[in-house]
Amino acid sequence: MEHYYLYRVGIWLVARLPLWLVYFVAGTLGEVNFVFSRRSRRGIYANLNHVLPPETSWFRRWRDARLAFRNFAYSIVDFFRIPLMDRSNMHRFVRECRGLEYLQGAMDAGKGGIYVTVHMGSWELGGAYLGMRGIPLTVVALPHKDQRIDQIFVRSRQEGSMEVVPVGGALAKLEDALRRGRFTALLADRDVTGKGPVLPFFGEPCHMPDGHAKLALRTGAWLYPARVYRRRNWELCIDIRPPIIPDPAVDTEESLTLRCISYLEEFIRSNPQQWFSFYDLWHATELPIAGEQRQRPPARRRLFVRDAGRPADATGKTDDPAGKTADPADER
Repeated sequence: MEHYYLYRVGIWLVARLPLWLVYFVAGTLGEVNFVFSRRSRRGIYANLNHVLPPETSWFRRWRDARLAFRNFAYSIVDFFRIPLMDRSNMHRFVRECRGLEYLQGAMDAGKGGIYVTVHMGSWELGGAYLGMRGIPLTVVALPHKDQRIDQIFVRSRQEGSMEVVPVGGALAKLEDALRRGRFTALLADRDVTGKGPVLPFFGEPCHMPDGHAKLALRTGAWLYPARVYRRRNWELCIDIRPPIIPDPAVDTEESLTLRCISYLEEFIRSNPQQWFSFYDLWHATELPIAGEQRQRPPARRRLFVRDAGRPADATGKTDDPAGKTADPADER
């Protein structure tokens, strides 16, 4: 039954226990996962090696890797809190939302919008929040075999006027939604198709997703680099940057993707300890792509930091614990 009662228990706990206690327990479990999840730990170390300056100390690398596991655990707590959010209390879930005024430009122009974001913070809760702020949002979700799990999130989606489309034929449905002036969100820091272009990411060649650029050129939708990140005391903030307005006369899929990558790199550099990327994006051969393995393109290999005495070697949305806004490469 896909752990229906686990969802219910999780929501019951976050609704009744002090929030600081829930986050404390989640963070502790994240620490345990850091110790025992060897593959994910090595993936975090490998990716941080591209983000952090070469002179970064081993302690800073260890600290940021450990905190990435803690922050991922916090995002699961946020996920269980989504059904508790409504218009009357949403200010308690997101403390600050910067750049909301940029979205009005696309709506006034009759254009759709695409949030281009990274695996950071709680993008699912951020999407629900923006929906409740009046942004017409369309997301891709995997239906659960146990429909009771889907029903848990129906109220939050309805209150936020969120439109949910299934994974099958999602690209065409998103294109239609964007042409109708709606918004969607795509995680753009991990290619899960194996067919994305090889572009510089933190200065080294890496397969990158370009679905957001394709949709923008096809529909005229504006691209909004955005992130959801966490401040002290577990407070969530949304940061939306000025739009990248596609011009089919001069822009290409590659040029738009590169412009978005520059923002993604800025987001990750500013909070590397909040980036949940558990696979080595530059060298991994086992990214979760439809159950298949694939070989990454050759890239200059660096000497990775040592992990537990060993060298740490080397978009659309999908599968996550709730069947809500989801990403095919999500570790959950």
